[in-house]
Amino acid sequence: MAYATGNSAYTSNYTLCAYALANVLSNFNVHNVTIQKLMSYPNQAIVVLDPYTLEFKLLNPYMFFLQILAEYPASAVDPVFVDQHGGVVPNQQNTYMNTHTMGTGPYQVVQWVPGQMVVLQANPNYWAAKLPPSESNIMLTPPKIKTVILEYTSSANQIINMLESGKAQLMGPLAIPALPPLYLPSLEQNPCLRVVIEPPSAPTWLFLMITLDTQKYPLNITAVRVALVHAINYTEILDTVAMGAGELYVGPISPGMPFYNPGNLPPYNYDPNLAIQILKSLGFKLTLPNGTVINPNGQPLSLTLTYVSDDPAQVKIAQEVQIMLSQIGVQLTLNPVTTQQEENLISQPCTAPSYPQMLIWYWYPSWLDPVYQDLVVQTNAMYSGIAGNVACFNNTEVNDLTNVLPFITNETLMTQYVTEVYNITYQQAPDIWLYAIRQYWVQSCYVQGVFWNPGILGYYFPLMYYNTTACSPS
Repeated sequence: MAYATGNSAYTSNYTLCAYALANVLSNFNVHNVTIQKLMSYPNQAIVVLDPYTLEFKLLNPYMFFLQILAEYPASAVDPVFVDQHGGVVPNQQNTYMNTHTMGTGPYQVVQWVPGQMVVLQANPNYWAAKLPPSESNIMLTPPKIKTVILEYTSSANQIINMLESGKAQLMGPLAIPALPPLYLPSLEQNPCLRVVIEPPSAPTWLFLMITLDTQKYPLNITAVRVALVHAINYTEILDTVAMGAGELYVGPISPGMPFYNPGNLPPYNYDPNLAIQILKSLGFKLTLPNGTVINPNGQPLSLTLTYVSDDPAQVKIAQEVQIMLSQIGVQLTLNPVTTQQEENLISQPCTAPSYPQMLIWYWYPSWLDPVYQDLVVQTNAMYSGIAGNVACFNNTEVNDLTNVLPFITNETLMTQYVTEVYNITYQQAPDIWLYAIRQYWVQSCYVQGVFWNPGILGYYFPLMYYNTTACSPS
């Protein structure tokens, strides 16, 4: 403000400065000379150089910056539009902005019921609709379906009923599947539905694992964790739970993403005999299914696995893992919880008595940065708990590497550091990597033009249309 107005009082009177900036934001006029000078101030994060040029000044170099600008986290709201519809009032929500969009895109929001539904209607003033064909492209296509209703539910039965009755024409893909892959085979039998699974060459975003609390006994013993990762029959889980929509992987980056498993480490192999030998060497008492008792004077190894009870995939995995661990003499207690209980449990300190010892856990990146959003937040101790590192893994070398990894722009050095983190976590085994989930969805067979856009993590509705001759729902 001092730069824009010439008034040095703004450099020392922070209250005066705050009110002045609030006044600018609530009375934004791009033609105002003071506001123009304010936007062109060189020592700020975003500098307006001219009407068509912005300069971004980052605190650190960032390899994925341009990619993120092309995605939804970089969306901006015109302050003039805000001023015209209620403005900014301290400590108050702008109810209009909560339920409306600026209207420059192909659709506009006409109704929003929080947590239940959003109604979109084709924007009658969509600017791209007036472009000549020579200036347009497929991403500027005006909507063919004029009204889109998005309904939210976590009930698999409700989703299936809506699809089979024709009330819903499209489901997913979801960040965390309300409709697990277990249901896909039966839906494929419905002639009026089409199940689509992305090919193996497509990048994956979502994966499923079992986190191991590395901060409490006995899972603070690396050898115990190594024994557990070899006690799991990954192929069996893949075949019986993922149902063609999953693939084995080596975390913490998901397959198909940049810098995934640069050292080509193989997935952990199923070797119950190796697991037994490791636990035997540690002195644990193991009672095998055939009655053999190893280390009869030792301490039994008993563990607890927490999982969300309304997810059929997690329920089935928990039951299968319980049987698999019994084969190596480990007693596993199952602890079903609700999603809210799960969040509460991992919001505690890692050393809390009720922090989950083992937890079936989905992960997907908040934005498309596999190094920061997958690898760093899952392995750096700074993000322990619900922030991403649910295993509370704390390794000094990994912490040092991941503190700098997000800000490296040299691809060779990035690959080297990612490889080092991979090698350490692979040997330390803070997590049991179950499978990555290939994006899938279910659509009515008469809905055409369905494309999943990885940049926005969702569908691009303007390209969709109805082909009523394809079939009709029963």
